[in-house]
Amino acid sequence: MKSSLITSIFYLILCVCSNLCAQTRKGIIISPSSKNTDQMSVIDSCYIRVWYAFNADSINNPNTYIDFHRLEIGDKVAKYYSYFIFNSDSLCTAWINHNPHTESRPRRLGPGGKDPDHWSEYKYSEYFIDYSKKQITEYSRMPFFLRNRNSQTTEIIPIQNWNIYDDTKLLMGYLCQKAKCFFRGREYEAWFAMDIPISNGPWKFNGLPGLILKINDIDNLYSFECVKIEIFKEKIPIKKYNYESYKKIDRLKLLEFQREIHERYEKIPYHSLELE
Repeated sequence: MKSSLITSIFYLILCVCSNLCAQTRKGIIISPSSKNTDQMSVIDSCYIRVWYAFNADSINNPNTYIDFHRLEIGDKVAKYYSYFIFNSDSLCTAWINHNPHTESRPRRLGPGGKDPDHWSEYKYSEYFIDYSKKQITEYSRMPFFLRNRNSQTTEIIPIQNWNIYDDTKLLMGYLCQKAKCFFRGREYEAWFAMDIPISNGPWKFNGLPGLILKINDIDNLYSFECVKIEIFKEKIPIKKYNYESYKKIDRLKLLEFQREIHERYEKIPYHSLELE
């Protein structure tokens, strides 16, 4: 009986390891464990939340997105993060609360776009802009097998030197104007809403006289497009995980490490959003 049990456990471990290796061979970088949303703290509040489709095949179908991003703009802080990952964390937290004694716990639940179980820094990083310090901090949650390398990096809010053009078009019912910039190795074309006088946008983009509703690089490797704007009658909280354990690292060193992860485990050339 004991021998049979040991044999069964051995084959179970072998199957799990084979599955993980197969995922790596196919270019799947295994996603990290979920975070407990009950342990988040409130750092500010906001009236407006903007949703962006990231690298979508079809703007009308979230299942074709690489990720679904949200921008929350407060008086003191702006937060930019993945809705797919936050929603997964919330569902995993609820599952664990309802199953407190189980040994096996899910790492991810809920919709996740085109590659739901695949790690990338664009899904597993959160960005916080501190207006008083004029700084932006990225908190990067690393893949499951590199969870001891979770990192954070802070820099002065980067400035894009925009050229604004007379071209206009409608997006989300707003009249938008075209602008272009060259930022950290890539050239971008953006469309900003003149009727929404907020100088924010997706990711690190900012500095235009209106909210950026769409932006992509000219090689069409990266695109962000607004699909929803929520305006609240009463402020909603902006929340943050406890990132004290995340190691502080230089921005360029973090970029280099993220590149190494992609090229080592995906075994394909990696085209970073930031080239410098």
